Amino acid sequence: MRRAAVLLAMLVSVSGFAFAHVGAHPSVHDTVAGIIQRMQNEIPVEQLTRITLDEVLEFLTADEREILGTEHLVFTVNVPVVLTVFRQAEPAEVVYWLEERGFEKSELTAEAGGDVYEGWQKSFDAGEIGLGVNSLSGSGDHYFVCLAAQNATDAIELSDIYPGQHTVGTFRVGERPYAGWDERVLEKVPATLDGQVLLRGDQDKRRSAMLTNIFRATEYPATVVPDQVVLTWSGDPRTTQTIQWRTTDLIEGGAVRYRAPGSGEWTVVDAETRPLIAYNTANDPIVNRHTAVVSGLEPGAVYEYAVGNGTDDTWSKSATFQTAPAVAEPFTFVYMGDAQNGLDTWGNLVHKAYAEEPEAAFYIMAGDLVNRGNERADWDSLFKNAAGVYDHRPVVPAIGNHECQGDQGPWMYLELFDLPENGPAGVPPERAYAFEYSNALFVILDSNLPAESQTEWLEEQLATTEATWKFVVYHHPAYSSGPRRDNADIRALWGALFDKYHVDLALQGHDHAYLRTWPMRDQKRVDSPSEGTIYIVSVSGTKFYEQGEFDYTEFGMTNVSTYQVLDIQIDGNRLAYKAYDIEGDVRDEFVIEK
Repeated sequence: MRRAAVLLAMLVSVSGFAFAHVGAHPSVHDTVAGIIQRMQNEIPVEQLTRITLDEVLEFLTADEREILGTEHLVFTVNVPVVLTVFRQAEPAEVVYWLEERGFEKSELTAEAGGDVYEGWQKSFDAGEIGLGVNSLSGSGDHYFVCLAAQNATDAIELSDIYPGQHTVGTFRVGERPYAGWDERVLEKVPATLDGQVLLRGDQDKRRSAMLTNIFRATEYPATVVPDQVVLTWSGDPRTTQTIQWRTTDLIEGGAVRYRAPGSGEWTVVDAETRPLIAYNTANDPIVNRHTAVVSGLEPGAVYEYAVGNGTDDTWSKSATFQTAPAVAEPFTFVYMGDAQNGLDTWGNLVHKAYAEEPEAAFYIMAGDLVNRGNERADWDSLFKNAAGVYDHRPVVPAIGNHECQGDQGPWMYLELFDLPENGPAGVPPERAYAFEYSNALFVILDSNLPAESQTEWLEEQLATTEATWKFVVYHHPAYSSGPRRDNADIRALWGALFDKYHVDLALQGHDHAYLRTWPMRDQKRVDSPSEGTIYIVSVSGTKFYEQGEFDYTEFGMTNVSTYQVLDIQIDGNRLAYKAYDIEGDVRDEFVIEK
């Protein structure tokens, strides 16, 4: 688990990083974090979850309005200028500071990406200029700025630009109006400003002061009684078991007790306890997360365990876990694509899987476990609906794009799951990892990151294993089921390694329509699984997309939530795959024999 992440979370607003502003200027990000905490403390929950923009503006202090209106983008100009802020036209929010600071809406417009941006103008003397946040509601693209010298013979020079992501260009057709975003260029600019100085916007900062539509009340607030008990692996599955759970922050410590079933004597292991702070959870912003790693276990053994705070009267109801076998033995596991939406219905599906396949060793989830990855209400619902399953069988998650909600990355996901830290150098721990179970290798990748950041490490895992079966899990498909989606870099970089080292199955999500490819090698169909890799796209939630027609599709369907059972059988080196719907009917199946 990323232990440092909670420290970041304590400073983060729900829509941006809380980096301190270097120098004499106050930090917008710290100010936003303070506003959110103050709203949490002073506004009733029922009002907080539906607070309006007008109510937010009334709530802000004069100092907060000043900071949000002047400290978002700061720079120095060497000569007097006419400054034009180009903001996305209605219905995007006209942020309050434009009119308050004397900007006037002009007749000037620019166009980029088919959108219209209206110009708001004001004259400034030479010196430091500070502009405000993009919006308080999170609406609209970030603004960009054009500067024209008041004296036409003056040459404009900008310096001391903060933050440094805002870069300088020329205001003309074909120029990028946003730093770090190559997909949008200026398609139309006013003739009177053509060729003037452009200060690019930063799309990543467009919601950095979002203060409406951010608060949600969780249906499942924490109590002093442990809940959200979840098994994962952060070490060797043969000899360790990681257990995590939560309580209210009134419970300051935790422990696990475990034993062989019926053996009588318990062994107690202390947990590491850290706060999980999510100020956008209106009715329960701070909980304590407890994580214990039980080690020195016997391979292939069943243990019973309970969690609590270490005192006799606080232990939870006992559950069980089983370690991985020391040698190759037959096993099954369950694989699911995006849960994301309709988590109560997904809960029925995962319980159906557990009832039908009680011996399944673990549950793979190929990303987008929830819809709003940095809002705890969604995770509370997921864990509530997985109760009775994920406290008996480990979950093996991959990161989807919805875990990366907002600007701060998947920090909440990384706090909730304690996972192996054996991933690629240069990639944050736990975002990619690998483990072996019986005679199979499992490599979990983060397809939100550049594919090349994990390619060398992926090849190391595939080249050095002696496992009979090789599975790679990631979110964005190498072969999409959707008609307008494609991840060519994943297909080229990772697919080449799948070919080289004969990966058996690629387990994917993201596209919300079930797809199974023919065995593929060198991006072409081959005759049998012994020659190529089969790529699966699965969805286990209730959001569905249309299916495209592709020559690589052997079987596809949509509007069906499924879970997939993979049964690894040692005799004859046989893998039996079946995809079940929520009624328990088999919707797809195949067999691989080596």
